[in-house]
Formats: sequence, C-alpha cells, structure tokens
Amino acid sequence: MDASPTEPRRARRRIDRILGPAYLDDLAGRSTDELRRMRDECEEEESGVSFARRMLQGRIDIIRAEALRRQHADGDDDAPRSILDALPSILADDVAATPLRPRVSRFLVPPAAQYHRRDVERLVSERSLAGLEERSPDELAELAQTLGEKESELSKLRRQLLDRLDALQEELARRYRDGRADISEVLPGRG
Repeated sequence: MDASPTEPRRARRRIDRILGPAYLDDLAGRSTDELRRMRDECEEEESGVSFARRMLQGRIDIIRAEALRRQHADGDDDAPRSILDALPSILADDVAATPLRPRVSRFLVPPAAQYHRRDVERLVSERSLAGLEERSPDELAELAQTLGEKESELSKLRRQLLDRLDALQEELARRYRDGRADISEVLPGRG
C-alpha cells in the first residue's frame, strides 16, 4: 500500500532497520557473510552515535564550564576571563588512572554520524556556543539540561546497538568454534 499524496513517505533509516524487532531474527539461519555485513553496519551506526554523543558531551562541558566560570569570576584571579580562554582545559582529554573500559570506540567521523550531528547542531550550534556569555544562568541551566537529555537518549541508542552487535558477534564466534565458519576468510592475505 502506497502512502497517500498528503502523507509523505517516511524514508527508513538504516538505524531504524537495525533497531527493528526483526533484525536479529533467525541468526542461525543466515549466512556467515550476511552476519558479517550486519555486524559491520551495527559497528558503523554505533560509531556514528558515539561520535554525536562525544559532540554533545563537549558542548555540555563548555556550558557547565561557563556557568562555573561565572560563579568563580568574582575575586578569583585564576579564573579564566572568558570561556574561550578556558576551552583548552575544558576540551582536553582526561587521562584516567583506571584501566580502559572494555569497549573503546575508534575515533572516526563515520558517515552514520551525519544524521546525529545535524540533530546536535539543531539543539546547540557552534554559533550559539560562541554567545554563551550573553545567556542568563537560567538559560545555561536549561540548555545543559536539554543537551543532557539528548545525551541520555543517545546513550540508550548506543546500548541497543551494542546489544545487537554482541548478539551478532556471539553467533559468529559460535560458528568459528564449531567449524561452520573459517576465521582465515577474514584475515588479510588469507582465504
């Protein structure tokens, strides 16, 4: 059944298909090549969501730093004069003293990030970040809350993608263990 002329046809995004209820149906009946393709597309989408999430986290850090800068600006000679002065320390990677988390995403700007990046830009653009000093404390708090909610949404989305990725990896590993798939097929220069 086609959509009526007044109803726009909704394009189905890859992420919607991946998160759909039928995506993981009958993994045992699918070919190993299909499982690898599904795994690869899950990894690409997860990379896109992770990239957008990092963008959001950076913007949240900038907004919170501006609020903190204002609180400590009175009488604190060490406080940065502007948010621009504080950017290097705000955006610097923290080196954790604890071991790395079990999953470390590769730092890429994958094509799958474009949809989520546009979503982040709609919430707070680079231009609006440049005008943070003109915003009231209430506006900063509201913006930080809105971005925090979006970051939470992306975290849940990422978790769903990782769960699907885990299911695909488990099926592939099972096939390698029981000999139904040959690991040498995926090694460079082999197979």
